[in-house]
Amino acid sequence: MVNWIVEDGVFGSSIIPLVSEIKNQGHQVRVIDYAKEDTDFTHFFPEEECILFYGSIHVASKILILPWAPGVIGEIKNYYCTNYYQYLSKWLLNSPNYILPLKDLCYRVANRDPGLHNLAQSTKRLFVRPDSPLKLFAGNVYSLSEISVLQEFMRRLPVEDENILVVVAKERQIDGEWRVIVSDGKIVGASQYKQYGKPFYTEGMPEQVHLLAQEVIACGWQPDSIWALDLCISEGKAYIVEIGFFSCAALYHCNLSSVVSEASKIALREWRNV
Repeated sequence: MVNWIVEDGVFGSSIIPLVSEIKNQGHQVRVIDYAKEDTDFTHFFPEEECILFYGSIHVASKILILPWAPGVIGEIKNYYCTNYYQYLSKWLLNSPNYILPLKDLCYRVANRDPGLHNLAQSTKRLFVRPDSPLKLFAGNVYSLSEISVLQEFMRRLPVEDENILVVVAKERQIDGEWRVIVSDGKIVGASQYKQYGKPFYTEGMPEQVHLLAQEVIACGWQPDSIWALDLCISEGKAYIVEIGFFSCAALYHCNLSSVVSEASKIALREWRNV
């Protein structure tokens, strides 16, 4: 049996179906509220038992320092762009790209670096996201004029560290986005979550996206035993948007039965291997 801790108020939808599925599969579950940061969840279950958290990065970062097994499913270092881009480069939406400190980006844009200005092309805009998976700021498209002044751009993001690594790529039109949950080299859930930049939720994925998911899985590299693979269609072709660690990945309309079953199985396996 797995002791789940599920955080409410994180992903913008009801967690009742997830909590019900966890209980239906014979596991224990306690719910904490994202809005109540002072909740002491450390005493919900004996620390020597199998405990699995699902919720925000904020709480996950606290659980990572606890002696729980597994606590959080996901080796955070595996999800930095500077790590996984080398394995998945042939399928990336954000390619070609630059990865550099934020202050260097602003300096080079202000000084009309030919590489970056060529990447911006006629739109005079660039996509910028953090290298870190910890959501230091949301990836978005910014004009060259917005990027060119470091202090103003830092306030806009907002971030305090001018040395953080960022990924810079050209602006792309995205028709739809899908989240695929991968477990031990197989697909256990999939859901669309955006269409033409707006929220849109439906279970499953089109054949074109499914084929790419299978191709990525077949490459033999995976960040963890269970993880999230975000895919999209842009200009008629399927690409990887990003990857994410399971404990902090919204499930949208994925099949909860298979996802809970797989996550619980992996949590128990990691707990027994400690």
